[in-house]
Amino acid sequence: MGILARPLGDLFVVTSDRTLGEAPTKTAPKRAIVDNFQIWTGERWSPIPTEAKTFYSLDRADDYIREHISQLMT
Repeated sequence: MGILARPLGDLFVVTSDRTLGEAPTKTAPKRAIVDNFQIWTGERWSPIPTEAKTFYSLDRADDYIREHISQLMT
């Protein structure tokens, strides 16, 4: 499962390439990457961009990922 920060409008969000209902994995997906990705809300993954936990800079989003990686991988 790939977790990364990406822009969403003027802000940044934490995203995953995992599909809803798919079990977490540490390997790269065997399918082509598409624009369907999950957004981290601060508590769970969601397909709804408006629920995203947002950050004002890419560095802050990356720091959040490093600090919360174990929670993000569940």
